[in-house]
Amino acid sequence: MNNNGIHKTSANMDGDVFDNISDVSANFNISENTIFKDLIGLLINASKCELPIIRLTEYQDHSPERWETFYYSLDNDELEIFSKARQKYKISISKIAFIAFVLFWEELIFIYTERLSKSKEIFFFNSYVEFLEKKKYMKKNLKKE
Repeated sequence: MNNNGIHKTSANMDGDVFDNISDVSANFNISENTIFKDLIGLLINASKCELPIIRLTEYQDHSPERWETFYYSLDNDELEIFSKARQKYKISISKIAFIAFVLFWEELIFIYTERLSKSKEIFFFNSYVEFLEKKKYMKKNLKKE
């Protein structure tokens, strides 16, 4: 859908990732749409350093306990950036979002925490702890290459 340069679309994601985005949105009073785009933006910027994100998709659970559909909107510039990322890596925005979550979620939380001058101790990372083990495993495998 296109309405005055705004494109509305969706991504399917693991329910735990969806819950984390919702919790951070409520805790920091930042829209879920902004969090989703910030997260993907971190990965896109990191990929400019040729981070091998294609191999990382194997870590996404292809049959999580629940799938959620995440609706978001992009302006024309964001649409172009997201489209280039999809074309470059030949994977969906859903997979790019999952990889970004695994690699950069903690960093994004600290960016928001610093920006809003909130105490780092008060925030609970929910199911993100489960993904930390995957992150360690991925980094270990990337060093072998």
